[in-house]
Amino acid sequence: MMQSNAHLLTPIAAPAPGIGERAAPFMLVGPMLTLLVIFTILPCLLTLILAFFETDILVGTIRFVGFSNFTKAFARGDLLNSIGVTLLYMALTVPTSMIFGLLVALGINSLGHGRVFWRAVYFLPVAATLVAMSIVWRWMFVGRRGLIDHMLGPMTGITDWLNSPALALPAVAVVGNWQQIGFIAILYLAALAAVPRHQLEAARVDGANGWHRFWHVTWPAIGPTTVFAGIITSVNAMRVFDSVSTMTGGGPSRHSQTLAHLMWERGIYFFDIGGGSVVTLVLVALALIATFLQRVLTARLEKAGSR
Repeated sequence: MMQSNAHLLTPIAAPAPGIGERAAPFMLVGPMLTLLVIFTILPCLLTLILAFFETDILVGTIRFVGFSNFTKAFARGDLLNSIGVTLLYMALTVPTSMIFGLLVALGINSLGHGRVFWRAVYFLPVAATLVAMSIVWRWMFVGRRGLIDHMLGPMTGITDWLNSPALALPAVAVVGNWQQIGFIAILYLAALAAVPRHQLEAARVDGANGWHRFWHVTWPAIGPTTVFAGIITSVNAMRVFDSVSTMTGGGPSRHSQTLAHLMWERGIYFFDIGGGSVVTLVLVALALIATFLQRVLTARLEKAGSR
């Protein structure tokens, strides 16, 4: 009986896929790959090529100059200055926005009622147009007449932030933190919703207090979100342009000129296509380095329960 029914258990070979089945994945991915090539890969290659040429768009001439654009960019000093300003802006915004974003998320997550309202409140800066909000902040920082000077000036003696070489960049960083805290809070709220409740209950039963539950259960569980938020905020801080251009224009004396603003100034304002391409390559290189370092330094947070 077993032998007679053995043929019923023999697997049937699947038919060979037809041409349509083999081509279907490429047809589905094709449009996205085409857009990726046109709007990402080709512009990057064009920027790399233009960095080695001197282009005069008014006359319509282009001339190969090798590394001359790189030499000029570093010799002028404005590129090194913008690198320092960009790194300082990152130091003023990335840690602050991540710490306060996490605290806001923990506070909203602990509420019994009103979570939706406070989520909307903290997400409004993210949804708002940064240029329009930067104009509002610029008027708030106006020397001796703005709200900031009226509130903090009498107590601290600090006034006219936007015209101060030492305070112009921190003023722009205030706007950057104001916008990014809500974005980070939303990311952490989504991560907190995915924290295993049974692990929190087990830690509570074992006598762990709130801090130990957070450090040993919640924090490792939101590790991937921390990595993602760190990368996103670092890249956003490197390419900040809107608030700088609206509030300070890179001044005073280039003390708030970031790489993105220098890239616009060289490539568009002065029509220095080669110099602007060099700044773009430096900006891309720093973004890649920041992403790599962020990934390496926080890789252990990706494994829940690593602490």
